[in-house]
Order: sequence, then structure tokens, then C-alpha cells
Amino acid sequence: MVSVIIPVYNTEPFLDECLESVTGQTYGELEIIVINDGSTDGSGDVCKRWEKKDSRICYVEKENQGQGAARNLGIALATGDYIIFVDSDDYLDKQLVEKVYNQISKEKADLCVYSNYNIGDQKQKALLDFKLFQGSSTKDNAGLLGNMIPILCNKMFAKELIKNTNVTMSNRMCEDLIFNARLYVRAKKICMLDEPLYYYRYNREGNMTTKFERYLEVKESMNELNESFQKDGMFDQYWPGLYELTFNMFKDILLRIHTRADLHLPEKIKGNYPVFLEEYKDFLNRWFSSYVDTRLQNKNYLLIGSYSLRVLIQVLLLDDKHLREDYGFSSIVSIMSASGGNVISGDSYEFKNEYRKRCVEQDIRKIFQGKTKWQGMDYIVVDLLEETADLIEFQDGCYITESEFFREVCGREFVSCDKIPFLCERRRTLFTQSVNRFTEKIKESCIPVIVVKNFLCEKHSIYYDIVSDYENVGDIQKINEELEWCYDQLIACLQKRHKGDVIVADAVGFKELLFTHDDFPFGCQPHYYNNGYYQRMAIRIGESVHNQTTGGVQE
Repeated sequence: MVSVIIPVYNTEPFLDECLESVTGQTYGELEIIVINDGSTDGSGDVCKRWEKKDSRICYVEKENQGQGAARNLGIALATGDYIIFVDSDDYLDKQLVEKVYNQISKEKADLCVYSNYNIGDQKQKALLDFKLFQGSSTKDNAGLLGNMIPILCNKMFAKELIKNTNVTMSNRMCEDLIFNARLYVRAKKICMLDEPLYYYRYNREGNMTTKFERYLEVKESMNELNESFQKDGMFDQYWPGLYELTFNMFKDILLRIHTRADLHLPEKIKGNYPVFLEEYKDFLNRWFSSYVDTRLQNKNYLLIGSYSLRVLIQVLLLDDKHLREDYGFSSIVSIMSASGGNVISGDSYEFKNEYRKRCVEQDIRKIFQGKTKWQGMDYIVVDLLEETADLIEFQDGCYITESEFFREVCGREFVSCDKIPFLCERRRTLFTQSVNRFTEKIKESCIPVIVVKNFLCEKHSIYYDIVSDYENVGDIQKINEELEWCYDQLIACLQKRHKGDVIVADAVGFKELLFTHDDFPFGCQPHYYNNGYYQRMAIRIGESVHNQTTGGVQE
């Protein structure tokens, strides 16, 4: 039997649809526990009417104590082998319980995650994508914790897992994240069903997303999460996942406050953005400074390289204002070569956005070479993915990166120009010369350089455990071998000549994340990765800087 726990508080307009979807399930062995948490509208009358219609409904009234307390009571009352949670303003696909029960039974799992539709102005499927291994556990893959889906209502739990863990929920915001995290690390097996079976009203007036005053509770909830892992002696083992969960929750709140005009936040919340930001930085420092350099949150960055590099630094930072300069979609060979002059002028080419236009213009005009002031810049961050693009030899001594952005608008104009592919001896010579010029350019600045060793992905996938090689994987492997040589040359040259620190960040320890996500919005191309990789590499950057400054010893 499956127990369905439905806490109710002032959701009268949605209750009929919700209860109809639950009682109408194709799987009939249900125990439906409806808990009225002190509603002041007509929700109680709707629940009583449904209790009379369906004998499987157990209706309970209690004084208002919050959703967490209502769910805890439901867990205590549940007698089923499995439990699902339903919010009373949401509704279910009629086959949800049957399909998920069959999956969790077949896999003999403690927990099954399924997909959902987000219901707002439009209905959108929430992708499970790379969130977990099928039939895995956090013992097999510690990174699974940080990539879990925080919400409660897209999971079926074995009752024994909850009972043996003895986890209860608070009434603060994010109480479901803490509940999920503590169960995840104790589940022997987690499975998934990538079907959107739950309909989640994420922006209903009065739910957690729109209760802006509850944003103040997030820090307390994340503190409870970390304290629980520390008390159980699991913090050191799972700190990367705990860091991801904490960081992502903080960044989500900051983005809501700073950029989501559609949420109509009160001015007192908007005005407190700097306070939220500083409090979150302090929190990260208090909990994680022994593992990563949390001071990176207050540093300013100059980037040279690929779009993946830009994503990594955006994922690293709570506030993107520290991403000061970005020479994206440029190879070092190109930006250190002679100027292409006014090849692109004014509005003669139509770019999809200003960022793309700026990247191409900076590459052609060699803007980086004209930089003379370094004040306010704390780190130069470099990757070499754009070295793999062909070089267009525009004129003597001038080379242009034939980047994705360049090709989309300018490709036809340069058909007659010679191209220099990545895998040839001439490119090696050009790269060596360019790296020397690049190091000479920055050495007097004494700014630390972070080299992020991104490579082309040899595989693509939707999930961690179902990956496919690219058809041209042999060619990609040859390119990656050459890229490794290029990284070695760059690092050696910097270590020999540059007067600042040289820090290297690589994917050692999480190479299972080296794949392109099939649904990446910019296309399934080897230059791109997946969210799990970006988040883990951002943490690795923090680890690498921390190890450089502390000699590899935890503080």
C-alpha cells in the first residue's frame, strides 16, 4: 500500500482538483491522509466532503503549526509501505502512483525520483537530466547529494527509510531540502522515472515561492542541514554536496531578489539585497573555508577562453558583478596576434546579442593587447578550448579565431582566407609564440592566473549512467591530446616567467561528469558540459586556490 500525505492550508480553490487526481489514481491501494493545518477558508468543508465520498481518505484537523508539522503528523499516521507527499494546490497524473510504485519495486530502491510539470503562465516539464545515477547511492557517488532535486513532491519514499532515519521536518523554508538530503545519504538505492507525472504550481500567491518574508529563514535552514551532517559525523565526507546545496539555495534567493521583476518583491526585501549577500558570504566562510577559498566571492575576474569558462565563473560567484572582463570565444593565438583593424564595423553584421558581438570584435581588434591598467583585477582565468577552433589568417601576422560566434555571421566573408587547423605543426609553433607573448604581457601585473583544464567532451548524455561516444570520438581524443600539450606549455611558461601565482584546476576525481548534456540550450557540442560538471569544477577552482594558499593543508 502507498500512503499519500496531503497537508492543507487555505487552498480551497485548488482542493477539488487535487483530491480528484489523487482518488482517481489507477493504483487503488492507497491510504490518503489529509491534514487540515488550521485553514481559515473553506478548505475544511471541501476535505470533509471528499472524506464522505472516498473511504480511503483519513481526514485530520489540527491547529496551524506549519506545513512541516503537518507532514510529520502524516508520516506518524502512515501505514503504507511507501509514502508520497502532495501539496494541496497541485495535482497528479492519474498513473503517477502506479508507474512510480512499479519502478521503485522493480529496482528494489528506497527512493524513486520522478519528473514534474511546473505550472505557471505556461506548463513546462522540469527535466531530471543529469541529477542522479539510475539505481545508485551517495556511497557510490558522493556528488549525487549536491545534484539532488530539493523539492519533496517528486519522490516516493520507502516508509522504512524514513522510519529508520528518524528524520522530521521543521516549519522553516527549505525544510524539504533538509529532509531529502538526510534521506539521500541513507538510502541504499535511489532510482528515477523520467516522466512528468506531478503538476506543481510554483508561483501560486501564498506558497513558499511568493512568501518573501520567509527568505530570511533560508540561512537558518542551511545551518540546520550542515549541523545535522556534522552531528552525524558525515560533514567531511559530503561537504562538496553540502556546499552545492547551500550555495545554490543562496544564489537562487539572491537572483529572485535582484533580477526577478515578475515576483513583485516588497521594497524592504529588495533593499536588503546587500545584507543578504554579505550574510550568505559569511555563512559560506564559516562552514566551508577549510575546504575552499571562500574569499573568491569578493574577488574580481578577467576571463580568456571559452563559454564554458564563463559559465564556471558565474557558477562560482554568488554575485556576477565580480566578472569584470571577458575575452570570450578567443584563442590565445588570435588575441596575441596583429590587429585585424576595422573588419567588423558598426552594424554591418547582425549578431544575436551584444555579448556575441563584443566577443568577436574583441578577438578581431585584439583589444586585450591594448590593456595597460590592471587595478581592481584579482585573478586572470584561462582555458584553452577555443584553441581547437580553426584560425583564419586574415593578413600577415593577423589571425582570427573561427569561433562559433564568428561563423554565425562572418563566415562567408572570409572564404578566400587561409585556415590553419588545430592539429598541425604550424599551430604548435604559433601557440608557443603566442603563449610567450601572453606571459610577457601579464607578468608585471603580478595577478594570479587560474588555468582551468577544460577539454572537449568525448561523450554526450542525458544521465550520468547512460553515455554515448560522439561519432567522431577518435578525432576528439586526438584534439584532447594536443590540448593537454598546450596546457602543459602554458603552465610551464607561466611558472617560469609570471610574477604572480599560477593555480591549476582540473577534473581529477570527477571525470564521470565529462560529458555534454544532450539538452544543453546552445546545442549538443563537445565544447559544452552539463550543470553537474560546471558546479563541481567551480568548487575545484575554490579548492585549488585554497590549496595554493595553505600548502594543501586544511585549516
